[in-house]
Amino acid sequence: MDKPISTILIVEDDPIHAQFMRKELHHFDESFVIEHISSADQCVERVAKSPGYDMVILSYELPDKDGLQALRDIRRKHRFKNPVIMLVGHRNEEMAEDLIHEGATDCIIKTEDYTSRLLIAVKDYLKRSSKLQERVILEYRPKEDLVPFTIDGQEVTGGKGETLIEVADRYDIHIPRFCFHSSVSPLGVCRMCVVEVTRGKRTRLVPSCVYPVQEGIVVKTATEKVLKYRKMILELLMARCPDSELIKDMAKEMGLKKTRFTLRHEPDNCILCGLCVRICEEVIGASAICFSERGIHRRVSTPFLELSETCTGCGECAKICPTDAITLEYIDQNIMKKRKARIAIKCDGCAGFRSRACVDNCPTGALDAMSIEEFLTRNKGSINVELRELLKYSLGEAEAEEKNA
Repeated sequence: MDKPISTILIVEDDPIHAQFMRKELHHFDESFVIEHISSADQCVERVAKSPGYDMVILSYELPDKDGLQALRDIRRKHRFKNPVIMLVGHRNEEMAEDLIHEGATDCIIKTEDYTSRLLIAVKDYLKRSSKLQERVILEYRPKEDLVPFTIDGQEVTGGKGETLIEVADRYDIHIPRFCFHSSVSPLGVCRMCVVEVTRGKRTRLVPSCVYPVQEGIVVKTATEKVLKYRKMILELLMARCPDSELIKDMAKEMGLKKTRFTLRHEPDNCILCGLCVRICEEVIGASAICFSERGIHRRVSTPFLELSETCTGCGECAKICPTDAITLEYIDQNIMKKRKARIAIKCDGCAGFRSRACVDNCPTGALDAMSIEEFLTRNKGSINVELRELLKYSLGEAEAEEKNA
């Protein structure tokens, strides 16, 4: 594979900072072609005329226009999909998260060691192995908030408030899971992510998605005891969801051919992970679905088992469902048609400025943040079937490309 970065554009009004970055980048790789400009307007014009830049390093604080507007212009007008690293001049965690949502690849504070952090970001992109945005919070933590510990013999560092599974993902250490997703709060119900934690003289099994990092602990993700526990959980799920392809694949991977438990009389692909319920409530803000009943009769349904008036048909529940128990086709047939979805309905945020579920889930890039904002402005805050059909077309197109690949 060809090297993904060869030409870099630095947008920085301080010539000393720019020279320092150029020197460090050339020290890392002499073959880099590095250009420097000092304003956001020049940046947008340069990218428009020469779209061949492989990376843009953009300072947030510029004299003529802030870096955020330049970032928006690049992403909107020129469909520039290559990495954009934002340099932020002060400690502001919320700003970093906002810039990531707007399309920045990474955010780095201009502290004394920011050039070394910049090189880490460049190296990570060259390896194409790290999710840079997951490192943002760590970049903003003082050293006293960092927690060193060990996972599978590897020395790792987490931040106070992080969980074991978040740190493991950042270091590319695989831990199987069903109910965990970085977009929603952890619940710890599926228990597939259990790991063995030793703290002092005590060793026990804990769910890694809710267990906070602690200094000096020793974590093992695949001991005999851990694997035995996961196999039992998987056997229970095989009895509940015998037709689920995800469960079948995981069982095959763990060497399970059959379950010791009695098969459910009415098989169901829903494993009660709660991802759909949490993302509808926490990310979309609709609370259109929930858990109902208890014990063996527990299930996901709409409140009071009636047609939910808050569902916009965004499809986020279908996208996050690990076993395909919810599908876009099901939403269309059972919700949107009954609600006469051809009439525009109020968008309460899933396609707005903060969440943008349709933007994040569009695999072909047909929807971008700025087009959504313009669409909502024209339609007075409503989202209609035009936008949903565009998303469905994009999903179908992506699936066709995967089959043909």
